[in-house]
Amino acid sequence: MTRRMILTITLVVIAIATIVLAVQAHHKITHEMTRQKHIDAFDSYMKTVPLFIHDHKPYRSDRFPLPPFAMLFVAPFTLLSRPDAQAAWVICKPFFFVPIFLLALSIIRRGGGNVLPGALLLIGAGWFFPVIGDIQEGQMNLLMLLPLAAGLWMAQEESLGGDVAAGLLVAMAICIKVTPLAFLAYFLYRRRWIIGAAIVGGIGIWIFLVPAIFFGWRQNITWLGQWGHIMIAPYILHDKIKFGNGESIPEFILRLFAHVPAWKTMHNGVVHNHYLTLIRLPQKTAHLIGRIVVLIIAIGGIWWARKKLPSLRTRRYAMEIACVGMFMLWASERTWVPHYVTLIFALMAVGMIAEDAFAVRSSRKFAWIALSLTAFLMLWTSEFARVLGPNGRHYIDTVDVVLWSSLTLAAVILTARFTDNAQYLVNPKDSGGLKIDPESAKKRVAGTQ
Repeated sequence: MTRRMILTITLVVIAIATIVLAVQAHHKITHEMTRQKHIDAFDSYMKTVPLFIHDHKPYRSDRFPLPPFAMLFVAPFTLLSRPDAQAAWVICKPFFFVPIFLLALSIIRRGGGNVLPGALLLIGAGWFFPVIGDIQEGQMNLLMLLPLAAGLWMAQEESLGGDVAAGLLVAMAICIKVTPLAFLAYFLYRRRWIIGAAIVGGIGIWIFLVPAIFFGWRQNITWLGQWGHIMIAPYILHDKIKFGNGESIPEFILRLFAHVPAWKTMHNGVVHNHYLTLIRLPQKTAHLIGRIVVLIIAIGGIWWARKKLPSLRTRRYAMEIACVGMFMLWASERTWVPHYVTLIFALMAVGMIAEDAFAVRSSRKFAWIALSLTAFLMLWTSEFARVLGPNGRHYIDTVDVVLWSSLTLAAVILTARFTDNAQYLVNPKDSGGLKIDPESAKKRVAGTQ
């Protein structure tokens, strides 16, 4: 079977699956829209955003947890009925996740690595359930991930225009979801000053200038202040704890070390809390432990990336952005399964290691094990967990299989060893017009050790 035939079959399957999911979403909203409560996140936006746009209602809760800039992406769908809007949003998703997948693969190839079909199958299996979760739950994670992936790809151009474009794209992702702010810290740490400056400038453009064109300066500033007070200040300044069932490190520690319900059920109109607490510490203490663990991980990552990076067209760049992408999932207290679509960078990096001739045998073997384990664990985030009983899905979410999948992938990347420092060498076949001598590149790399 030729590569073109495989690609054609894949696209046909995606198209058919998308149509099925769109029809399913349309039917779900049509059948249940008589309820007072929203069906999923996107349906909540369809009820909330028109109040912002037409009545200039204030932010009062986290029913729309995104800054005003994100309203611009949702607003066109409010012209449709709620069922039609839901179906249209589902149909848009392949135009997000297909380019994301290709951009992540291209980042690997531009760095001199590759991911062969065997590893791609496991990557697809591992990424499938977060993507399906994003689609079925009406999330905005893929919308954020598209400009982020494009920005990380543009950074490899290593030109003035490429750096500016990369910064503006990463800034767009930050202004949709705050967590990609971790990549600003990464590029500043790597002394990519133009990219860092473009990110800072881009944040100003996307979060202040562009919404002001549509909503007016005063209204945009008012909304930003309200949004920040609800979504940022409580977690940064006041240690507010709202969840307990998320898929991040602070949330995992919180529900195991504090008396916080792992999940809730309702029976005969009565809410029942379910706990899996190991050690009953005060919530603030458990929360502090979670933040300390995240800080230790951040410091360890800085130490791991202590060597200079001669170019972003290297295997090392793909490995580092994979770790940054995972860190932003681990650190956020609002992370759950659909957010793990960002795991695509880590999956690609581990897929590269699995079949890289420059990687030592033990690293390749570990990579294959991690990809297989991730594909298996991600399966349990679906309805398959029901085989464990009526609370099977809750138990799976509580033990955080997606978190452990990401930690396994991170372990592969952090321990991977290459011969001849191949992870730092610029890809001579795709150097973006740069005049690179492989021998001099090896000497530069040797000088960083």
